[in-house]
Amino acid sequence: MSRERTRIRRHTAKLALAALLVGMLLLGLSACRGFFGQGPIALMVIDNGGDTELPVVVWFHISGSNDPDGVIASFTLDFGDGSTVATGVNVSVPISHTYTTAGTYTALLTVTDTDGRIGMANGTVVIGPVMITFAAKRSLHYDIYRMQGDGTNQGAVLITVDDELFPDLVRGTRDRITYAAEAGFGSSWNIWTMTVAGGSRVQLTTQTASNQIQPSWSHDAATIAYASNAAQTPSATTWEIYTMTAAGTGATKLTSQTPSWAIAPSCSPVSEDILFVSGSKNAGGAAADGGSAIWLWDASAHTAVLLKDGPGRDGDASPALTGLGTGLNLPAGAGISRPVWSPDGTKIAYAAEATAGGQIDIFVMDADGSHAKTLEEYVADLGHTNPDITTSANEFCPYWLEDGSGIVYAKVDGSGNFQLEKVTFSTGVITDLTAAGDNILPAAKR
Repeated sequence: MSRERTRIRRHTAKLALAALLVGMLLLGLSACRGFFGQGPIALMVIDNGGDTELPVVVWFHISGSNDPDGVIASFTLDFGDGSTVATGVNVSVPISHTYTTAGTYTALLTVTDTDGRIGMANGTVVIGPVMITFAAKRSLHYDIYRMQGDGTNQGAVLITVDDELFPDLVRGTRDRITYAAEAGFGSSWNIWTMTVAGGSRVQLTTQTASNQIQPSWSHDAATIAYASNAAQTPSATTWEIYTMTAAGTGATKLTSQTPSWAIAPSCSPVSEDILFVSGSKNAGGAAADGGSAIWLWDASAHTAVLLKDGPGRDGDASPALTGLGTGLNLPAGAGISRPVWSPDGTKIAYAAEATAGGQIDIFVMDADGSHAKTLEEYVADLGHTNPDITTSANEFCPYWLEDGSGIVYAKVDGSGNFQLEKVTFSTGVITDLTAAGDNILPAAKR
């Protein structure tokens, strides 16, 4: 009996020792994994959507990051511009960041696994300055030019023997320009597109002898709105607003303002709505005072709505252009300005002339047509005194810079030429951008 108890005790002790050895072995293997295991792999794909001009929304795709022998427990993403670092645990969700200052940045992704090991990857993000596209007559004709937002590095994008007017940049990528071009002396105007460098030119409309002008990209770049008098060929009384695909197909007439007219379309940056200009004082009819008013094409209701109808001309007021090879055949008294949206779609800037031949000034109002004030009053409300925007000279063709920094507009200088100026909202400072020839119709990111 004593021998049996002794045997049992020895057997139990052996089992305990074996269990201890197994435990120590497992612990050692775990430690070896932590010491010899593989670290996580950080992978990052940077996508700016083809856009390089401020402000730029960049997407960082990090779903390719993985841990060969475990799982990723967390990540950090430093955008390289001194902004807040993004952190999280789920690498499958893309991360977006808006760069607001021009420069070259190094984005750094760090992933950490459950063993505390890290993996890193970096990539370069190049952000260019705000660019302004505009029409300028530096010799015999109006051509398409580009410059930086401070007026530097001015250069021609397209120069031909004909006139080109009404440039507008595609939304989002800003890699294409749509514009109206004269189709030969004594002929007509048509809508074209090209790259911002002036290449890959494509003619979208072919109308003779009517005119297609003032193209405006939709918010998703799927369609282009424009003004046309194609209902009669030609006619200065049957202008209406049309849309077509970005490829130039499917032309559709939106408005029916006859016996009035509709010109100067401007697509909303946030919806399918379109601002345009039509005759004033008579909804859908002839202008009772010879003036004009700002209207809205309400896409959801599929109808035109009157927004702003003051005395004289609202929305299209501008001095007359001279020296064009082919006349634009605009309605009597109509100008080349058009109302434009703020980047968030909450405000509208436009040019107005209270009386025929009177002073033309820039105004700002809410998107519903209320609270209209001069641009000078608008800037003063931002806390800046004496911005000196509303002068005795004519100001017209406003354009709201997409980065929200200010509004660019054309102004008649002391020599009677048209120059571009910019008012900066943060300071109230006015900057002269051009000094040579005639410069009109500024456009930035739409």
